[in-house]
Amino acid sequence: MSAGVLPFLRAIDFTKNNFKDDFPAAVANMTSLTWLRANKTHLSDVPDSLCKLNKLEDLILSRNEIKELPQEITEMAGLRSLNLRHNKLQKEGIPYSLFDLEELTTLDFSHNNLDSCPENLHRAKALLVLNVAHNRIKEVPPSLFTQLKYMQHLDLSNNLIEYIPPQIRRLQQLKSLNISYNPLQHDQFRSLSGLTQLESLNIAHTQRGINNIPSEFDKLASLTEIDLSYNKLTRVPEPVYRLENLKRANFSHNEISEMSSLTECWTELITLNLTENKLKDIPACICKLTKLKRLYLNGNQITFEGVPSLIGKLQNLEVFMAARNLLTCIPDSLCKCNSLKQMNLSGNQLVALPASIWELKQLKNLNTDDNPSLVMPDKPPPEVKGSGAEFYNVDFSLYNQRKVAGLKPSAETMPQKDKEAERKKLRARLRIKQAQLKGEEEGSSKDSSKFLKGMSEYKEDSGSVSTYLSSRARLNKNENEDEERKLIKHKKWTDALTKPALDYSELFPEVVNGSVGQEEGLYMWRIDNFLPLLLDDAVGRFYETDCYIILHANQRDNLPGLQYNIHFWIGAKCEIDKKACAAIHAVHLRNMLGCDNRTTREEQGDESDEFILYFDGDIEVLEGGSESGFFQVEETIYVKRLYKCHGQNNVLLEPVEIHVDSIDHRHSYLLDDGMDIVVWFGKLSKLTQQKKATLFAEKINKLERKNKAKITVITKYESEKQQLFFSMLEGDASVISEPAGEKVEDYDDAYSVPTPKLYEVHLGVGYLELPQLEFSVNRPMTQQMLRTQRVYLLDSFTDVFVWVGAHSDRLLRAAAAKLSIEILKMIKRPATAIVNTCFEGVESAMFRSFFHKWDDIVAVDFTRAADKVIAAANTVETLKVADGKGEMKVDLTALFIKREPPMSQTDCTDYREQWKENLETMSCFVMEGKNYTRLPAGEQGHFYTENCYIFLCTYWMFISDFNDDLLEQYVILQKKTSSGKKKTTEEGENGGEEGGSEEEEEEEEEALVCRVYFWQGRDASKVCWPQYSLSSFRSKIREKIGIKMPVEDERCYQQQENMKFLSYFNGQFMIHKGKRPANNDPESPHPRPRLYQVRQNGNILAQRCVEIGCSSLLLNSGFCYMLKVPAEKDGEMCFILYVWIGSRSSEELMNASIEIGKEAFDDVDTVSVLYEGTNEPDIFWSALGGRRQYDTNADWMALIRLFRCSNERGYFAVSEKCSDFCQDDLSDEDVMILDSGTDVFVWIGEESSDVERKLALKSAQLYQQHIQDLSGEARKLSIVRRGKENLKFIKLFHGWGPFRARTKTSS
Repeated sequence: MSAGVLPFLRAIDFTKNNFKDDFPAAVANMTSLTWLRANKTHLSDVPDSLCKLNKLEDLILSRNEIKELPQEITEMAGLRSLNLRHNKLQKEGIPYSLFDLEELTTLDFSHNNLDSCPENLHRAKALLVLNVAHNRIKEVPPSLFTQLKYMQHLDLSNNLIEYIPPQIRRLQQLKSLNISYNPLQHDQFRSLSGLTQLESLNIAHTQRGINNIPSEFDKLASLTEIDLSYNKLTRVPEPVYRLENLKRANFSHNEISEMSSLTECWTELITLNLTENKLKDIPACICKLTKLKRLYLNGNQITFEGVPSLIGKLQNLEVFMAARNLLTCIPDSLCKCNSLKQMNLSGNQLVALPASIWELKQLKNLNTDDNPSLVMPDKPPPEVKGSGAEFYNVDFSLYNQRKVAGLKPSAETMPQKDKEAERKKLRARLRIKQAQLKGEEEGSSKDSSKFLKGMSEYKEDSGSVSTYLSSRARLNKNENEDEERKLIKHKKWTDALTKPALDYSELFPEVVNGSVGQEEGLYMWRIDNFLPLLLDDAVGRFYETDCYIILHANQRDNLPGLQYNIHFWIGAKCEIDKKACAAIHAVHLRNMLGCDNRTTREEQGDESDEFILYFDGDIEVLEGGSESGFFQVEETIYVKRLYKCHGQNNVLLEPVEIHVDSIDHRHSYLLDDGMDIVVWFGKLSKLTQQKKATLFAEKINKLERKNKAKITVITKYESEKQQLFFSMLEGDASVISEPAGEKVEDYDDAYSVPTPKLYEVHLGVGYLELPQLEFSVNRPMTQQMLRTQRVYLLDSFTDVFVWVGAHSDRLLRAAAAKLSIEILKMIKRPATAIVNTCFEGVESAMFRSFFHKWDDIVAVDFTRAADKVIAAANTVETLKVADGKGEMKVDLTALFIKREPPMSQTDCTDYREQWKENLETMSCFVMEGKNYTRLPAGEQGHFYTENCYIFLCTYWMFISDFNDDLLEQYVILQKKTSSGKKKTTEEGENGGEEGGSEEEEEEEEEALVCRVYFWQGRDASKVCWPQYSLSSFRSKIREKIGIKMPVEDERCYQQQENMKFLSYFNGQFMIHKGKRPANNDPESPHPRPRLYQVRQNGNILAQRCVEIGCSSLLLNSGFCYMLKVPAEKDGEMCFILYVWIGSRSSEELMNASIEIGKEAFDDVDTVSVLYEGTNEPDIFWSALGGRRQYDTNADWMALIRLFRCSNERGYFAVSEKCSDFCQDDLSDEDVMILDSGTDVFVWIGEESSDVERKLALKSAQLYQQHIQDLSGEARKLSIVRRGKENLKFIKLFHGWGPFRARTKTSS
């Protein structure tokens, strides 16, 4: 088996394995290996098997204990890179002939024991990178620079070099030079000026002073990084200032006392380090370095006056370090560097800081330690913000939510129509329709069809004449096309069928991202688990149990774009699910690419010639293939295993042999025997181990046994169950020794699990690679490292796991399976080690335990209440995960949009007149039981809360405004009356060439439509609407009034009517409490006083007169009221109507109220108009229960707003209701926010979730802060619950009444 896998392995990473005693002999079989890494493997020498790998190019053996290299390493002719850093290599241990390798380009001998440069190093003429840092080298031979002319990176740092040969100028291609931390002599750098390609120079700690820096330094024009730290510079050398391309400069730990004004020459500078010098001020010219991001000034003598006042110009500055200086304060301009993230001001003499320090929103780290006299400025009031998981990590800060909203206030206005343009358009359309029904000549029909095409295309648009003319011009241009010559036909039910809106991007994501189908070539998909899986290479290799989709893209002949040919290949032994999916997805691919050709079916052994040519006539069919997507029941085979628990704080599980010799009373054990899981506690085992073992058993049962396994926990006190546990082990239980100590502390558990290694399997054409994924303590191994298209090997030393991604290739899976066996045998392991295969989504508990925070808890949708989440989890319902890093998605935009301005009175009047003008007739009916009674004319406009009403309104409507349903009805009706229409048309034609008089044309402009309004009172029965919806009721209504026109239904609730419906009553819209009196009896034998409030919500179109509670507490000086009081006159019952005009009510409202009072009631004997404060009669106050204190201000009408807080979209969102809202807009399943201008109320519905309540309260606080920030006025926040509203809240609604009792249903 190894001969079939290891010879194809091209790269492998053995890092962190232990090869101290034995190096894997199987490496000798990796004859194709080109890259090998074996860091931290405890090697003391280079294994001979490595030297025999002739194709090896990169060998990395760092952090080992190698002292010498074998002579055989010189026979590796293909070696290009050799990395032996952090070893114990000596000069004598390096073969001379190593440097004769012609391909050697990279050599790293750093951190070793070299006392001089290796012999014959100059013979490695192809060397590009040389690193011999951190050795004890004292001398560099000149031949090194004369022979290695192609050197680009040279590191000689941290040695004992005193002299640099002048021949270094021969390295004309050198880009990086590091000679820091060497005791170099005084005059050493004159020859460096010849290195014109040098980009990085490090000469730190080389005894440099201002006198031994050559003046030719400015010739290094390409230099971008320089390090002169730890020297004796008293100032920055002038040639350094002339390095205009410098990006990083380090002058720390010198004796620099001032900076020159030439600093402004460093226009590209990003990092400047002046730590531990003698600076007293910062030059003002540094403010011109606009690209500067990091400035280090620690350990100087800088004072407050030494910081330039214009430092705020450094808008890119992210790091400002000024610790251990003489600062008493910092300039306010420094707080204008908005990009600042870190600031260190520790160890100064700070007394105060500017208050603007808190305005640095990106500042994450501010250090002000060791400033005993510092008084920090007061923080601004904290912004309302959710904290942690309690508020689902939603940032409720005002700054963030305003930023997220990003909306400008917009006021919606009703669309204005050009009547004349509409009439012209309709006249043309109707003339064409008449010509079609008559059957005119062909030429006339062609002309008509063009008009019809344009009108139907723009029937939803209410544009002007120019829109229509542009459509007509476009149709004339394409006159010869058949589709444009089609006449409008009667719609059929099949016309309503539409193509389903499929999201092909989920099936073919590679086509969406442009990696497939954008260039010429051949692409192949294999059907895997009902879905197409893109193959890396489109070769003519097929498996007989599989199906494939093949896309061939080539350039069109003399035409732009690509031509696509799609085939689907059917294997001779494939399952039916693959056959069906191949055909279906081939069509999906065609639709996605927009092809107009057909897909071609290719069967094994009967392929077309065209298909075979795609693969150059060479098609290979192999046995086998992937499994069917249908679920196949197979008996699961479980491997019996025994785990030992180690540790106390970090408990680890170790697989051990299933034998009594493995038992130790200091530990807890878990025995996994398939459907029987036993947890055994040793007599001296620790509590944390016991809990860990129990929890792990529950995870195994949940993840791998579907909660069907039996878990048995055996404590030290259950002697009877002890025998059950030992009977499941091999060996004699009597030999188990009792614990010698009596306390847990008597034992030292020194077990440490080896660091797991995660390999990613790479598969190419003819090769395999096995690199490791890097992770550390700061970057632990996480689930996100595993990609669904890949296969991984996890080597935990005690086991080897194969993780198979759901979309990984079949060949990759097979290669990983074989490699896992080789990895298992390659390294000496415990006898219990096995290979475990884990598939994506169903990983074992043991595999998950190696990953950091792999949470197997059911993901929770935070938009649901807790009880609903639990219920959903119990029914295995798929829950949504919060977006982002644990942060829930919210939409609070509506809170920051300005209130919609009211419609002007002129516009309202125009709309009312327009709608009334269009209204032809209106028939009114009231629903009484199952019968419909026509309302008397005097009762129209009067509604009762316990009744339902039906209004049949016929009005003229432009045909272009018809929806699909109306248009279909209209065409059918026209067909029925075509004979009459034809006759009318002929008479019009005989009247003259002008087409008849203007009056006749006017009759044909619009069509009559009947809209049935179903008005339902707040207290009416809920079954009224279903009764009406039955076809028998609807047909009965039509027959009763003889309707022969298109009909549409609209259901409207009390005080939620649209403005068009309200305009039909001309402001006379009254709502009475209770049920309509039988036989139109005005009142009961004992009538009571009734109080009505006249109110306009937003504009005069939304004017209603609604009966309210009869109490003077509900009066308001900003409104008008009508009080109907029973009285006696001549011994008979009569009524007096008082129209009370509030002193602060508008003139429009006052006039409307007086008009309503005069016309609304037929049974009123006297109508009296009372103005507030003009000595209202006692009977008025007596009918209202006495005179009480009432509100005298209704200015809140111009400010009031109602918001709805709901999660019905799948996330928490706030939306605003229109200004014409009422009590029924308070949804019991949501939370509402009501702003009255002085108070902000949070109304909580009884069926709202805990999440909605919590986030709505936070949103209200945010809105409260937003309003205060805009206007400077604080508004009081109050919480109101359904059914417990206070009077202050109730007064904000028009016609408040008791809530209807909710029906409780058992679930």
